[in-house]
Amino acid sequence: MNAFSEAIITNDIEKLKKIDKVDIHNHGILSGTKKYLIDHGIKLPTGKINNIQSFINFCGTYIKPLQLKEEGLKLLLEANFANCIETGVKYVSTQIDFRSCIRTFDSDIEKFIDFLKSFKYDNLTIKWDLLISRERFEKEQEPIIIKLLESKFFSGIDLASTENSVPNAEFKNIYKIANSLNLTTKVHAGEQLGADYVYECIKDFNPKQIQHGITIIEDEKVMKIAKEKGIVFNICPTSNLVLGYTKSIKEHPIKKMIEYGLKVTINTDDLLIFDSDINSEYLKLYQEGTLTPEQLDDIRKFGLSLFN
Repeated sequence: MNAFSEAIITNDIEKLKKIDKVDIHNHGILSGTKKYLIDHGIKLPTGKINNIQSFINFCGTYIKPLQLKEEGLKLLLEANFANCIETGVKYVSTQIDFRSCIRTFDSDIEKFIDFLKSFKYDNLTIKWDLLISRERFEKEQEPIIIKLLESKFFSGIDLASTENSVPNAEFKNIYKIANSLNLTTKVHAGEQLGADYVYECIKDFNPKQIQHGITIIEDEKVMKIAKEKGIVFNICPTSNLVLGYTKSIKEHPIKKMIEYGLKVTINTDDLLIFDSDINSEYLKLYQEGTLTPEQLDDIRKFGLSLFN
């Protein structure tokens, strides 16, 4: 038995913290801990978030004012990376909203990228995905998105927020360019809507990775397409549970996805919201009988292989 499996079985969190992991479905400004922010003078509510509306309210009231200023954005990202290091995340692929370049850095691309480059750690490798929010995207913003992608600084692109709230056609050109630049194209799909929308996103965007994608188990034909294309599904169990997209961790679709042979990783999504770090995500899947220690270790190693 290897060190990871032993730590999972014995619930040895301190040992788990010392074992390399990845977190590649990680929203930059929402992935620190409340404790870190409170310790740095930020006032936050103690109540839990248990639905999408309370999630939106929390972000609008407490996070948006911080991210609009450089020092606030810096603090939110520092909180994220501090947690990564504390919990044994060796590689993080984190999203930063392209609108931060517009709002916080007055559309100064060089200054925005220099700011992101300033986050350097000896024991953590950071890759940045450029995030687009479906509902907040405006067509006239497309040129700056393309310039950011062409800067060769960003490793990937991600499309998030309410699925199908804006037709996919609005983003096809951006994804065509991102794919031509060989970026890691990601898209949030298959959490709120069914397997038909996952298929639509595969067809429209040709993504390398899908964020969530758990409703794909509703349609074996779509699973077959995803498997043949080698698409990676970046799963966030606690996020899915808290927002009501799965009944329990025990019944989480990740089990069927693994059994079918789909490629998956395990991630945190928004630690600040869901209060479950990367080690907790692994432990819950074992303790609820969803996956075996061996399956979890295979997922962990596969995640690491994506960075090699």
